[in-house]
Amino acid sequence: MKKFTFNHLIILILLFISLIFFSLQQFIFHNLHESGFLLFQDLIFMPIEILLVTFILDKILRDREKKERLQHQNIVINSFFSEIGTDTIRLLNKDIVNIKELSILLCMDQNWDNVKFDNVFKTLSSICYQFNITPDSLKTIKAALSEKKTYVISFFSNPNLLEIDSFTNMLWAFYHLIDELEHRTEIYELPDSDIEHLKNDIIRIYGMLVCQWIIYMKNLKDKYPYLWSLALRVNPFSENNDVIIKQR
Repeated sequence: MKKFTFNHLIILILLFISLIFFSLQQFIFHNLHESGFLLFQDLIFMPIEILLVTFILDKILRDREKKERLQHQNIVINSFFSEIGTDTIRLLNKDIVNIKELSILLCMDQNWDNVKFDNVFKTLSSICYQFNITPDSLKTIKAALSEKKTYVISFFSNPNLLEIDSFTNMLWAFYHLIDELEHRTEIYELPDSDIEHLKNDIIRIYGMLVCQWIIYMKNLKDKYPYLWSLALRVNPFSENNDVIIKQR
């Protein structure tokens, strides 16, 4: 036997109210024929009302909710790259052997459009990132990323952000790299095999991070031109980063 719920109570109350008004109508006007006519007239338009409420209105509300959710996601993603992402890319760029190739590919300007972003994104999937990782560079990376660990963890508590699988996977890879580095207290005593393992972790997070950065920059160009302007001036792949806008 199903449990009587609050929803069942609401249904009974509404039916009871309808019955009361119907009884009052008959008591006052004594016209059952006209009441029946009006009842069937309402039933004629009921499917249309259901269509309007269930489909059209529901779609409007869902679209509005989706738009608000995307705005929240964009705010959080912008916060990630402002606080962690862009600086991490710039930090890891110091250990890339083929950084010039990436700098040429990812040196953006105001003329970039969606087609350009999409083509560059596809090109990145075929690039082989070549890192020169040494104990000194591992120590620098560990010190820099360990300071950001709490901030990275905080992103996992955002339900809207976790709907983006690619960004969530990047966060997990990011957290994994930090965790791996923190478990190694003696960086200078690591064997070559372990350094190679850490290099592969760095390559993985770097590739995911750059791809998410491209998506982030494309979104800024489309929707937030003022944020795009600043992000363009602090592009980690540009040799001449200058936030100051000079007079032309």
